[in-house]
Amino acid sequence: MLKEIFMNLIGNAIVASGRAIKVHNLNLYNKHGFEITPEQYLVLNMINDDENLSQNKLCELLYKDKSNMTRLISVLEEKGLVTKTSQSEKGKQLNVIKITEKGKALRSEITPVMIDSRKKYLDGISQDDMYICIKVLSQIQQNLESPIK
Repeated sequence: MLKEIFMNLIGNAIVASGRAIKVHNLNLYNKHGFEITPEQYLVLNMINDDENLSQNKLCELLYKDKSNMTRLISVLEEKGLVTKTSQSEKGKQLNVIKITEKGKALRSEITPVMIDSRKKYLDGISQDDMYICIKVLSQIQQNLESPIK
């Protein structure tokens, strides 16, 4: 009985925390007048960190389906923040996404704001507690990535 209560509590806490962070970040982006969303920033940031990311790899890393990722990349392309090129690798066509200079500049503008935001929502949480949280969330992710039995 107690275990079931904790199982519900942790699930609710994860969802509520994720939503609170999402709303906080959306408000922050509106306040600063950034021309992209936090979700688009995440894509931009991933592309900046690995200049050879394919669209398929981005889908995998960010848990997005192909149509959602295509839409995200199209918006970033329209804004001149990324470019998409087709490359052939091992007989497969891959869309490789690269960040533009404009994208790098916008990322540089947003990153300090995001770092301050993270400091705010992690305030009062010890490094040991953060480690335990990361460990638990990583285990949950691992459990969900393993084949269903």
